[in-house]
Amino acid sequence: MSYHLNNFLKSQILDNDVSYLYLLSLIKMQKEKKLTKEIFSELGNIDKIKRRVKRNVEKYRQIVDQNMALARNGSNLVLSPLKSIQVKNFRGFSSLNDNDEGTLIPFSKGVNVFFAPNGGGKTSLCEAIEYSLTNNVKEASRRNTPLKSYIKNGGSPSIICKLVNGTVSQSPFWNSCFIDRNRLQEFSLLGSKDTNVRQADVLATLFELEEIDGIINGMVKPASFKAVEFVRTSGQDSYEAVTQQLADKRRLRKTKIDEIQQKQQLLAELFGLEKYEHAHIVIRKNYFDRLKKHLMLSTQKFDVASEEVRLDSLAKYIDSITWLIDLLASKRKVLATYASKVNYKDLYQAIKNFGDMSEIENCPTCETPIKDVRKHPQKVVEDELPKLEFLEQVSITSEKIEHQLKERIAVSFAYIQACLKLHRHTLTEGLVSTINNILSSDTSIPVEYLKQLSALYGFSTEIEKLNDDIRARNKRVANQTKRLESLNAKIDHIEKKLKSATVFETNIEAKSEILLETHKEIVRLLKQSKTHSSQILLDEEFNDFAKPLEDSYKKLFSKLNEYKRGVESENINGIELSTLSYYNQINKHDNPNELVSEVKFQQKGGTYRIILKMRDGREDDAFCVLSEGHLRGLGLALLLSVAKKNCHPVIVFDDVVNAIDTEHRSNIIDMFSDDVYLKKVQRIITTHDRMFWEKISNRHKRATDADTFSSQILKSTSKGIVIQNFGVNYSQKVKEALEVYDIRQALVYSRIWFETMINEYCVRNEIKITTIFSSRQLKKDNWLEISLEATYSEFAKSLNGNVDTFNYLKNDLINWGGQNQEHHAFDEYNYNFSHATTSLEVQTIYEKLWVLEAQLNQEKTIEKLNNEKAEHERIREQTSRQLASQGFVDNADQELVQNCRDRLEQANRELRLLNKILEQV
Repeated sequence: MSYHLNNFLKSQILDNDVSYLYLLSLIKMQKEKKLTKEIFSELGNIDKIKRRVKRNVEKYRQIVDQNMALARNGSNLVLSPLKSIQVKNFRGFSSLNDNDEGTLIPFSKGVNVFFAPNGGGKTSLCEAIEYSLTNNVKEASRRNTPLKSYIKNGGSPSIICKLVNGTVSQSPFWNSCFIDRNRLQEFSLLGSKDTNVRQADVLATLFELEEIDGIINGMVKPASFKAVEFVRTSGQDSYEAVTQQLADKRRLRKTKIDEIQQKQQLLAELFGLEKYEHAHIVIRKNYFDRLKKHLMLSTQKFDVASEEVRLDSLAKYIDSITWLIDLLASKRKVLATYASKVNYKDLYQAIKNFGDMSEIENCPTCETPIKDVRKHPQKVVEDELPKLEFLEQVSITSEKIEHQLKERIAVSFAYIQACLKLHRHTLTEGLVSTINNILSSDTSIPVEYLKQLSALYGFSTEIEKLNDDIRARNKRVANQTKRLESLNAKIDHIEKKLKSATVFETNIEAKSEILLETHKEIVRLLKQSKTHSSQILLDEEFNDFAKPLEDSYKKLFSKLNEYKRGVESENINGIELSTLSYYNQINKHDNPNELVSEVKFQQKGGTYRIILKMRDGREDDAFCVLSEGHLRGLGLALLLSVAKKNCHPVIVFDDVVNAIDTEHRSNIIDMFSDDVYLKKVQRIITTHDRMFWEKISNRHKRATDADTFSSQILKSTSKGIVIQNFGVNYSQKVKEALEVYDIRQALVYSRIWFETMINEYCVRNEIKITTIFSSRQLKKDNWLEISLEATYSEFAKSLNGNVDTFNYLKNDLINWGGQNQEHHAFDEYNYNFSHATTSLEVQTIYEKLWVLEAQLNQEKTIEKLNNEKAEHERIREQTSRQLASQGFVDNADQELVQNCRDRLEQANRELRLLNKILEQV
């Protein structure tokens, strides 16, 4: 949580409005979510809100961090320069083992420059400082990565940061001490579709108000936030719906009860009861069941009338079958007789060759000429066909007779079979045997069947006696008919009564099931009604909370904007001039028409815009008139102004020059070194620009000591980041180039050293230079540059005639064909021309450069040379003593011995050079 958000909450937390406190708690916990959406989400859980709001009001007042209540007056009690930091298992920093406490990095009070290529550990160092001072790393949030995951490297991270005053007070107030290339890049791209940063966030980004601004942006306008959207009526609506359903079910239950009672009364009346009682109904049903069984048993005692055996009718069937058999035999005989008289061969041949026989020449049967045949074939056909027609009629008649015969046999067979079944127990054995013979005979052979059937004539007396018995029994049955009809009528009445009872009972059972389901539904609805009644109470309680939420939301929106504008107004007061100063220092070599004469902050639409007034009087929005590079410069100027406003004693620049183009980096070095505020501030600078690192190192190396300057190299290894203290100076660069006979590189650094000494001398002594305008001085955008000739001329005049060394260097070192290349003092690659100087001549130039430096600053230069001479004498004495030991020479590793000899030779060479230089100074 940022300082400003914490400060805002602290100012509002004593409010007694519960709904307003609730909104404040959401701000604390919203974690990048849209606040309005979070409100909608939170309001979905009334119990959660009740627990949080009703019971934890006092806890709400503890969401502010009292430790953030640091004074913001810039006093030394607030912030202090850094003394050192020791980092372990954090980002690029790791540890070798448990005993390794991490990498220790001391800081000087002034400039601390760290050089490393990309991935070397520059950002890891700056983030370690940021985490130790603010307990947060902004880049983790920018990358949407959990902080613990972002910073961890191996074991548990450990950072021990010490301040000059000995204490570390973690606070977001430290945030404005950090200036990194990402912030400058985002500032230059505000409003671009390539970023998610809106232009409205300009001052919020600079003044640490991003969190409050993000909350405001996550809120809809108060006019669009309506409490009616939150008011709940679901409980009442559900209760009314259930009440209606309950009334319907109760009416249905009453109807079914009435219908059941009606059917029960009808059932009672059916059994002769005054009122329905289930037990009495069961008794009556059982009684009528028993009575029905008794009556049915009584009916079974009566005889049943039987049909007499009609022997006379059977005799008629026997005579008919006999006649049909004889008729069929006679017809078959006629058919056989007439069939023998038909000339089938002649008929066949005649019919086969049948056609128009009136014109045939030969007989189709015997191939005899038609004139010689005895009988014409056509005549044959005419004579034979009537015979065939008679045969057809006889054949049809035979089939009809056969059919009639089968019918009579079947009818008689069925009658005999029924008689046997009906009267078997009254028939004699002989008659039963005869009937069995008839039934077992082959009915497909009529003669055989007729023979067996005719055998019944032998039992005519017995059959007649059977008929007498049947007639006597039938007479008795006729006399009992009325009694039987009475019993059957009673049985029918009982069956109808029991059937009606079953219908009533089925109807009652069906309606009872419906009644039971209706009752269950009523019980369920009663439970629902009770639940909805409880929900109504919850809704009322929630609505009592939600209805004031609209006013609280409007109040919060207003208070947030009021606080944001107040902080912005407070911060922009007094930084316009410093912003203008820093911006013009960064761009001091630009076209005068591009320089700014005034910086203003203009409020528009609830936010501030940066308005620039140019030297020609034009005024416009900075984001409309400045290029991306100039916007980065403006962003740096604003951030420096904020730091100055807060009187920060330390500023961390994380690879800032990477966001600034090469042409303006030299101006930044001058600003870091010469600005009244910045030169008093502890500056921690990281860069991957080697020339920038070398220039700023040499700029401060000569003018300061170890307490106010340190230059170090960062290197990333498999075991973590390694720190190497490195003093960069031009004399060392020249010597290193001469050792490998790199004449060009040696000349490059010799010239940079020479020009840097002269420029610093001119600045330090405020030498005025005049010049004559010429086309050669005309640069891009009509900007005129002072030539080196004019500078050297005024410099020579200031030496009061002691110009021998200067003239030697100027005439032998300067290549006038390449001298006026733009910004040559900071870009070695612009010296892309050949020089005919030998290494010995460069050696002489190197010596003369020391002589000139001693001439310009004699005391410090001689002290520096003598200190370096003493160090080399110490090395010579130490290595000579080692090599004088024969045991070391004989027993030590030969590579170690050779290294010792090389060091001795190097020391002697350096001493010879130093003595030669000291003789000249």
